[in-house]
Amino acid sequence: MQYNHISKSGLLSGCAAIALIALTASCDDVKEDDRLIKVERPEIARKVLIQEFTGVNCVNCPTGAATVHDIQELYPGAVIAVGLHPGGTGFSGPIGSFNLNSDLSRVYYDYFKPAGFPAAVIDGQAPLTNISAWSGAVHEQLSKPAPADIEMTPSYDESSRTVTVEYTVNVNNVYSQPLNINIWLVENGIIGPQKSGNTIILKYEHNHVLRASLTGDWGNQLNTSFIPDETYSGSVSLVLDQEWVAGNCQIVGFLQNDSKSVEQAALVDLMPADQD
Repeated sequence: MQYNHISKSGLLSGCAAIALIALTASCDDVKEDDRLIKVERPEIARKVLIQEFTGVNCVNCPTGAATVHDIQELYPGAVIAVGLHPGGTGFSGPIGSFNLNSDLSRVYYDYFKPAGFPAAVIDGQAPLTNISAWSGAVHEQLSKPAPADIEMTPSYDESSRTVTVEYTVNVNNVYSQPLNINIWLVENGIIGPQKSGNTIILKYEHNHVLRASLTGDWGNQLNTSFIPDETYSGSVSLVLDQEWVAGNCQIVGFLQNDSKSVEQAALVDLMPADQD
């Protein structure tokens, strides 16, 4: 990994009370009208990351996925979702040979310890199993300033199946805590079984599924404090698994502090549409 710390003015030296709902409550049916609370849209400079704990054996997880989609429609371009499928839970797969579980998802599950599925960790805050609370929590995070912006430029070598992501973090505001840059690979359009209510949907479309991290479990530290106009850049790489479809993959970047709060996020396609 190549890592640089640059300043525009020159070179510079380089979970609170958790509101949990009982497991059985998180699997109760949720009325569609209760899934989404529409609120006034703030001025958006910040992008919000939803880490959604989900699983192919979770009968209410399709409702959670629909809620995330509705929130993204409410705030176009401002809400980034990642579906975490941690193994070893009653809601996890596989179903037959179909398996979306990842070791990284389990690391985050063990840290956040959601009471049930589906659960949303919104910008690294306490996990919410009450689906109707997700929209309001997103709105609250969107109203906060972002200390920095993230730019990412991915490239893909088809012969070696190697993904390389060049990233730049531009600091906007004074920030007095350590920040790590996390860069994840997610895949969309995965067709496979999913439990829903009392049935199994055989050809369900699973989207924004976490596949791997290019920066380890908790990211690479940029610095321990920040001032405006600083710029940090670097390059990270990953070889795609043979089963992952490069044209369906996206790159998620986010800034995370030591308390695991997320301060900014970004999303880019791995490959331009004309190269899929």
